[in-house]
Amino acid sequence: MNMHITEECPQRKEYMDLRLDAGLPEVEISAIETALNRSLLSLLARDGNDQLIGMGRVVGDGAFYFQLVDIMVADSYRDQGLEDTIVSELLARLKKIAPSGAEVTVITDVPGIKLYQHAGFKLLYPDRYGMARSV
Repeated sequence: MNMHITEECPQRKEYMDLRLDAGLPEVEISAIETALNRSLLSLLARDGNDQLIGMGRVVGDGAFYFQLVDIMVADSYRDQGLEDTIVSELLARLKKIAPSGAEVTVITDVPGIKLYQHAGFKLLYPDRYGMARSV
């Protein structure tokens, strides 16, 4: 696979295009710029034609808590190891900037569990419970 990974934020349109190609729901275009600008770390995977084919971001407080978000890969590149590469790169770069003992979390669907377990994440249950709600 001919691709390269850079530390940068995507443009709003290419972010939305990748979301849709990855099978994720559409989001408000006005909120994309706010979300991307508040990333602590953002990695993009581009193909040989500089097309965005995958990405991942880290959000959090920059000290104690970090969360992996927007780990997504274009449908035509899925299950080729790109997801693993993005997660590994994010964690390697995060290890350089996060203080010792900081916690990295992720929320995933059931098929994504193996991806994150392969990267060293452990299910919280039964020691702790994760919860979420919409505003």
